[in-house]
Amino acid sequence: MTQSSRSSGLQDVSFDWEALAGCPGCHGSVMLPAGRVCWLEMDFWYVICPTCNLKFMNPRPTQASYQRFYKTQFWQQKVRNLGFRQDGQMWNMKRYTWDNERRWDAQDGLRVKIAKARAMRTPVIIDTLGEHLTLGADTHVLEVGAGLGVVLEELHARHGCRVSAIEPSTEARAVFEEGAVIESFGEYAEELERLRHEPLRFHAIIFSHSLENMSAPFDILQWASECLRPHGVIYIQCANLFTFD
Repeated sequence: MTQSSRSSGLQDVSFDWEALAGCPGCHGSVMLPAGRVCWLEMDFWYVICPTCNLKFMNPRPTQASYQRFYKTQFWQQKVRNLGFRQDGQMWNMKRYTWDNERRWDAQDGLRVKIAKARAMRTPVIIDTLGEHLTLGADTHVLEVGAGLGVVLEELHARHGCRVSAIEPSTEARAVFEEGAVIESFGEYAEELERLRHEPLRFHAIIFSHSLENMSAPFDILQWASECLRPHGVIYIQCANLFTFD
């Protein structure tokens, strides 16, 4: 099944879908309806596994659809304040200084998203890493789904860390590559499967609101763990049933 929508002046967005026969966490076969969200006039339906309480999309876009979307659409929509606009959805429950109802142009939106990430994500991620690691020039940090690279640039600016990114969006990569601080290690999280066979090892790997958007998160985490140095850290920040972080 294919579903598509006109994306407000950008190219059409389309997804191919796949139905899951069981929970991707515990493989339980019972799935309870758990509502929907709407994005660009498309409905996305969710279920909850009563065995392990995992909430997941079913049906969900195929991996190829996800990769296409995050490469050519996600950040292109984010910096223009398009996409998830339905009243009552979780991301519309709070209003921060950076959020409002109007659409921005790309440059306006870029400044807004950088400011929001710097204020909301940077302090908690860097402080948490600092509790477990000695951050310095010898520390190598990889962020999977780095977006605009704000956290990594701040890690480099504050502590001199070597910083690397895996990021699918062509628009987001163009932003952080311009700064010449962040080393790009590929487009998709599946790149970790290759990296685990190489001698390079990381002190920390960050998944900040990215892991929940991957088709095979448990494989990704296994590969990430094999890319760590001894006593390395995997940092995960994602939404759950009760709070956004």
